[in-house]
Amino acid sequence: MDKNQINTGHISTSYDEAMSEVQSKTLEMSGVVESSYSDALSGLIKGDSLLSKKVATNDFLVNKLEIDIDEKCNTILALQTPVASDLRTIIVVLRIITDLERVGDEAEKIARLSLKLNYENIDPAFLKSLEHLGNSTSALLHSSIDAYARKSVEQALEVIQDDKKIDLEFKSCMRQLITYIVKIEDDKVVKNFLDISTCAKSIERIGDHAKNIAQHTVYLIKGKDIRHTSVEQVRSELDDA
Repeated sequence: MDKNQINTGHISTSYDEAMSEVQSKTLEMSGVVESSYSDALSGLIKGDSLLSKKVATNDFLVNKLEIDIDEKCNTILALQTPVASDLRTIIVVLRIITDLERVGDEAEKIARLSLKLNYENIDPAFLKSLEHLGNSTSALLHSSIDAYARKSVEQALEVIQDDKKIDLEFKSCMRQLITYIVKIEDDKVVKNFLDISTCAKSIERIGDHAKNIAQHTVYLIKGKDIRHTSVEQVRSELDDA
């Protein structure tokens, strides 16, 4: 027998290492995505072009990590016979890296649009509201990743519940923005505000991806798909289990 093999059925040292690497790479990708979003948000609120330009570099790394993790998962599936729990881990990782890549795309969009904005035409009060929305979403994203890393069902369920607050805050921002737009006659200024509304929508979508990651985490731990189930119902079913 090859010296790398250990006596645990079909599982080998190389297999364990591959599974461990997939999970560590997923957390690495999570960190890069969080950093990208933080830079994009700061670039948007502060009008910091250096931070906004930095996001493009991070987006390249995010895409590279997604491909790398995807290939590692496919190699495990092709060359090994994962046990049920490991198979579920691979399924969840593939779902999570898709959401992380999309968060990276939204961050890149925010950064790209912020480079075009004319901040002289933007009410500071609205920027403050947008900053609050962005910070709330950033906290939600971090909590969803932490729930996955810690394998915490309760924390994941809190993320899913808190996403509703993000949706309400986004709607409030959009109402505020519309009150500005209807008073404007200059097409260039209107375009400026439309770009800001696109940034706000990207922030809201990042909240949705955070919620998705939390749902994937519950599936990983409990083997239950809760994408179309209320948090209250999930808690009730878990209590009865």
